[in-house]
Amino acid sequence: MGKRLKIASWNINSVRARMALVERLIVEQQPDILCLQETKVLDDIFPA
Repeated sequence: MGKRLKIASWNINSVRARMALVERLIVEQQPDILCLQETKVLDDIFPA
């Protein structure tokens, strides 16, 4: 059987207010792709 692709999707409603939770999700769930909706942040200040 081939490798599985893990995709996480989250309607986050302000990424900057929940950055610690995003980091925790990445560490604990280890998604291959993370989709965030309603980040409510301008591109030039999006956390990278």
